[in-house]
Order: sequence, then structure tokens, then C-alpha cells
Amino acid sequence: MPDDHQAQDPVAVDFASARFRAGVGRGQWKQVSYAFPVLVVAVTAIEPDGKPSEYCFRFELTGFPGTAPEVKIWDAGTNALLAADKRPKGSERVNKAFQIWGDNTVYRPWERFSSVHNNFARDFPELAWHPGRDLTFILEDLHGLLTSNSAARR
Repeated sequence: MPDDHQAQDPVAVDFASARFRAGVGRGQWKQVSYAFPVLVVAVTAIEPDGKPSEYCFRFELTGFPGTAPEVKIWDAGTNALLAADKRPKGSERVNKAFQIWGDNTVYRPWERFSSVHNNFARDFPELAWHPGRDLTFILEDLHGLLTSNSAARR
């Protein structure tokens, strides 16, 4: 018989974690919708002009946590991929993470498809996905990227 942790939905476990709830409490991210296997989360951002904003991300969670999420920057209003001209802009790191590329996913080492592109996860193991990671790990990385414009303005 599985123990309680194994029997629980791993996404629900992540939602209940202190780190996830702290990010919600600080206004760093919020759940927009969730119907397994699709989760949509809005993450706060700071634009290059210093104005606050937010961006939505669609997580496809089949196989989670053993399989890395597929994460796309999302237009929740149209329920489609966010257009290139509406994506975050800023440093080279920000521009690269949200570029249009072959799989149309966020280009980060933890992402399901970009992780294997050009050995991205191997070259950046500190950002690579493994089953011990959680959704908050990804949200913290996204929030850090999206608010990095504020640090560049100093």
C-alpha cells in the first residue's frame, strides 16, 4: 500500500508547499487555472521601463515530477502561445529565455524540450530538471528572469 506522500497528487503537494505559498503571498505568482495535466500560472515582471506587469505560463505536466514540465509563455486571454512582439524584453538572458524557437517553449535548462537542445541541461546542471525539483523551482527562476530588468536599471 503506498504511503500518503506517494498517494498524493504531486502537483497538489507542490501547491501546498511553504515555498509555493510564500511566492503567492509575496505576489510573485498566482495560479490562473489547473486541470491536470495543464496548469496556467501568472508570474509578476518588471518591464525595461520599470513598470510592473505579469506574464502567463502554460505547464503541461504529463509524467510530472519524473518528467520535466513542458512550459510555454502563454496568452491566457486567447488560450494560445504569446505572440513574439508581446514577450518579455530585457537582458540577453531574458531575450534568450523567451525567444521563438523550434518547440515554442521557454528556453531554460529545466524545460522538457529545451533541456536537451544543444546539451543545455548538461551544461547548466544547477538549472536542470530532476524528479527532486518542484514547480516552485521553475517559478522562482521565471520570476527572477522577469524581474531582472529592475536590477539592470540601477
